[in-house]
Amino acid sequence: MFATGSAEATETAVRILENGGNAVDPAVAAPLTLSDVDSDASGIGGSTSIVIHLANGRKVANDGSSHAPTTIDVERFRKFKESGRTYGYETVAAPTTLATLELARARYGPMKMAALLQPAIDFAERGYNLSKIQIVWTHKYFENIVKSSHYLSLIVLENGHSIGSAGDRQCQADLAKTLRRIAFEGVQSFYRGSIADEIEADMIRSGGFIRKTDLIRVRPREVYPLHTSYRGFDVYTLPPPSGGVGLVMSLNLLETYPSAFLAGNTAERHHVFLDTFRIAAADAQMVANRNRAPGSDSLSKAHARDRAVLIRPGTAIPHEILAAPLNPECQTQGESTTHVSIADSQGNVVSLTQTLSRSFGAKVATPGLGFPYNSFLEKFNVDQPQCPGYLQPNSPCPTDIAPTIVLREGLVFAALGSPGSNRIPGFVANVISNMVDRGMGVRDAVTAPRVVWGGMSRKRAHIEVVDPITEDDAVALEQMG
Repeated sequence: MFATGSAEATETAVRILENGGNAVDPAVAAPLTLSDVDSDASGIGGSTSIVIHLANGRKVANDGSSHAPTTIDVERFRKFKESGRTYGYETVAAPTTLATLELARARYGPMKMAALLQPAIDFAERGYNLSKIQIVWTHKYFENIVKSSHYLSLIVLENGHSIGSAGDRQCQADLAKTLRRIAFEGVQSFYRGSIADEIEADMIRSGGFIRKTDLIRVRPREVYPLHTSYRGFDVYTLPPPSGGVGLVMSLNLLETYPSAFLAGNTAERHHVFLDTFRIAAADAQMVANRNRAPGSDSLSKAHARDRAVLIRPGTAIPHEILAAPLNPECQTQGESTTHVSIADSQGNVVSLTQTLSRSFGAKVATPGLGFPYNSFLEKFNVDQPQCPGYLQPNSPCPTDIAPTIVLREGLVFAALGSPGSNRIPGFVANVISNMVDRGMGVRDAVTAPRVVWGGMSRKRAHIEVVDPITEDDAVALEQMG
């Protein structure tokens, strides 16, 4: 089974598996194809993280978190932040996607990287059809793209100035050349070789902080996944610094309520979900903060029971109770992400999420290379050392992604993940609850209307007012606070 953000990426997954790969091989090839066909949300200029369940029962997570540059000029970055800009070379952290995919392939996939790159090269050369969502994001960031990078405009826009329409054919000739170089020279070319040299030269020329030494230092971690249970189901997700912590906390809190209550469609049920996600978001900040982390007990069932008493029927938890002792502005932001879930007939399953942070990332690209860079440094702050997003050289970039695999009695039940920035833990928890508490199949569980919390800084609930969630439910939640 395959689920990706585009028909082309799914076609790639099928092609690779038919050519002899296991689930890990298409889980490398499909994200590379997404670098072409979903380039506003992902690509080799961003980061990728993976959770893998192998047929022999072993479980691993590849943490591809990016890090702040080792020689970043904090004062210059402070001035950049004070200018109010959210894009540009100053926001770029070292990309990790290629290194993370190569780590998974080298350890668990039988195919060579050159073969896994070929479908992406083919789509970049012969073209693909623009999707409706790509058009939406291009409209939103059109002015930023045009102002920030003439070269990115040539990549994204028709003739460098027109957005085009859904279904228009788009080719990526420069990206195809870059991918061919990587296929011939190896992934090390991107981090230690000629491509790394071009990246460094462009960063120096354009005011970015990344240097070749940062690219050389890229080392994705292979770690054991974060684990919890939910009503007898085993849940494995990405450990810190990620949204996996918020997901585990959310599920532990939801488990304190009867399954039959969560299966309902009442305003009271939606209130529990919202306050659950608010508690989890606040506690996840604590765990992410090395100086104030309450320890592993914060991920325990006992901690969840203690925190669940804050949820009172008919009244939202006062915000100041949740925010203390951390500043509520410590919440990370971002928006553009894509996910891949793949299972083979042998029992290998992969859940993979990759991102550029915002759509089209930093809105800049090195001339001739053909891909946009991430904007991960935008999430850092320079004035709040008590926050997990405080900028220091080589500190990990905070993220909310949460690729997840769910098992039932040792067998795979679901592989899932989501875009959505700080709403990701809530999205994934909604789907898991829908499957477990409501007995929904995966399609219905994903498409069911949701309520989620949009972050401690904005203090905003997101409610999909679609049957069976009604306007009356939204009014009731508003009256609860």
